[in-house]
Amino acid sequence: MNNSNINTENLDKPKNEISAYDIAVKIYNLDTRIYEHIGSDLGRVFIGDADKCIEKLRKLIRTNPHSYLLRSEVALIGNMARTVKDKSEKRKFMTEYNEILKIITNLPDGFGTVDILDEVAGELNVSNLQAHHDNNRMIICISRTEGSAGTDIGFALADHLRVNYYDAEIFKDFVDRRDAEKDAKWESRKIDLSHDTVNNTGTRRFSRNHGLPKRDADFFNQSELLCELAEQEDFIVIGRCADVILKNNNIPHISVFITAPVEQRARRIMELEHIPYKKALKRLLKYDNKREKYYRYFTRKIWGQVYNYDLCINSASYGIDEAVNLILRVINKEGKPNY
Repeated sequence: MNNSNINTENLDKPKNEISAYDIAVKIYNLDTRIYEHIGSDLGRVFIGDADKCIEKLRKLIRTNPHSYLLRSEVALIGNMARTVKDKSEKRKFMTEYNEILKIITNLPDGFGTVDILDEVAGELNVSNLQAHHDNNRMIICISRTEGSAGTDIGFALADHLRVNYYDAEIFKDFVDRRDAEKDAKWESRKIDLSHDTVNNTGTRRFSRNHGLPKRDADFFNQSELLCELAEQEDFIVIGRCADVILKNNNIPHISVFITAPVEQRARRIMELEHIPYKKALKRLLKYDNKREKYYRYFTRKIWGQVYNYDLCINSASYGIDEAVNLILRVINKEGKPNY
């Protein structure tokens, strides 16, 4: 969208007649003009495609016009307007900023809907996948606690839907193969033969990882791969913070968290691994702690917090087969994908 063509003709209407779109356009335009004047996008509130930014703003205004999120974003624009050195321009920006604040403050509580739906999150859920499957993939992200049979449920689900299944080991294999290809390309270049093999290896690894620690580089490489796969195929993915990665990249998916009572999970590990209960419990706590730290480190979110997921299942109440059927019923009541 050309910023200069954004329609503002409805902004002089009485406040109760101004649409959420009109207000969103006014906010976006002010942000744009301030940063055009400053000559830098550093710190700009709304970055990227204008239509998408305005649409997100419109939805926020419609669903919760008095939310802290809307006010904080508008406040950021005001903060930057106050840094403008030209007093005349600063006065113009601040006048428009204050007008926007007044409009938002005077919006009635019933301006939008009081539905629980988060429209931004709703765009990425399974209902959207069903309605627009030609444009989006059927991707199901499964997070699970140790011993909850989450991996088995994910594999059985992939088998039922006849889609690919990805987990940590498969992703590691993908990334290792990519690294090998990059190494081969590196070797094919003309390199100063005076460097010894150790230095070549270190330089190659530094270049391949963009200077990041290996753990961080592996995560970003896997994230990139995940998004590429999402453009190409339907699949089930286990762990890997896939739910957050896809959400951050606006890729529709359904996220599922699978768990069960600690005692039930420990007893299952006992039977599978033929180990004492205490050892099974220790293993369970170790891996749950490891997943929690990994998820928090890369996403800054709380692993297992129910409202981070579309569906949470106590697998002890259903078992593997019924848990699969439950997920299938969420996708479609007939127990099979609707496409």
